Amino acid sequence: MMTATKSGFLQTYSDQRLAVLEAADLARRYSAKAGWARDQIDRLLARLENRIIERTLISRLKTAMNKTGNLAAAEDHVAFMRGAYASGAMETLPSFMPSGLVRGARPPHTELQDETGPQDGTQQRYAMKNRPDILYVAGGGFIMPPARKQKSMVQRLAEAINCEIMMVPHRLAPEHPFPAAPADFVAHYLNFVEQGHRPENIFLAADTAGASIVLGALQILQMDGAELPAGIVLFSPWCDLSLSGWSYITRSISSQSPFRMETAAFCARLYLQDEPVTSPLASPVFANQEGWPPILIHTSENDIHFDDAIRMAENGRKHGCDVRLNYWNSPRHHLERLSSEAAAQSFGQVNMFINRCWRPGHA
Repeated sequence: MMTATKSGFLQTYSDQRLAVLEAADLARRYSAKAGWARDQIDRLLARLENRIIERTLISRLKTAMNKTGNLAAAEDHVAFMRGAYASGAMETLPSFMPSGLVRGARPPHTELQDETGPQDGTQQRYAMKNRPDILYVAGGGFIMPPARKQKSMVQRLAEAINCEIMMVPHRLAPEHPFPAAPADFVAHYLNFVEQGHRPENIFLAADTAGASIVLGALQILQMDGAELPAGIVLFSPWCDLSLSGWSYITRSISSQSPFRMETAAFCARLYLQDEPVTSPLASPVFANQEGWPPILIHTSENDIHFDDAIRMAENGRKHGCDVRLNYWNSPRHHLERLSSEAAAQSFGQVNMFINRCWRPGHA
């Protein structure tokens, strides 16, 4: 159920900015409450999850930093972490399978293909017929391959919107720093078009750090005069590697997010290295969005990247780009990771966005 009233737990300067966007019908707040008791239990569980994730990430960062004195040991540790992360053997929380699906299940009328890719050896594709193509980049802080939860989430998204989704791999930092990742995506997009897929039938999608990669690639394509896709969908987008948004501070010192500025700064440093943090290709909040395709942004008020989402919507309004921001009162970062009423609402809005922007007559 959607509500126009704001809860009292978030009282920051962002309220006035959101009010301006909402008045212009560019932003909308959603609530997925299922009763007071259930909502309170969900928030309590989310706070517990956040603390477990936070402590686990900090512990792993400390372990990784202790290996930096020995290059061979550091390389072995990174390889171990990536393999375990991709397989699900190393997760910050126990693996979750969405209700209605069993391990290995696929949406109806789909074909799942594994193709060789430069990231972790697999490129997962969830194929739907007579619907748009979606190229998806999963976030991993620029340094990790997609986690099992992200793969499961993409599977549920494909089922919900009845579209073909291909998870696009990219080279990882710090071995391959910026701009390797957006360059990989550009190459994949152009190759996809060369194979006969028309840009007006292609959508780009990403979560968290994947948003920086996709939007960086979009700018490269625009500068090269390539045909741009029909639209872009972003979940909890990380679009400001300078960490200048107020939400980076407020969520880091509260229990609202499982992530802290230290972890974000660590990942950004490994990815950018000598590149300025305000480079528009890495931090799209500093980009000119004129001429971009329509963008749908989904996030939650508790997200550490919440201000990034607001700034992208504000910039879109400034530059004449069709940007829509939908945000939830969910207590979780990247709420679509787990099956829930809020996730179902999110996927429903994605389906509406695709139907609005897609031009099937050109197929």
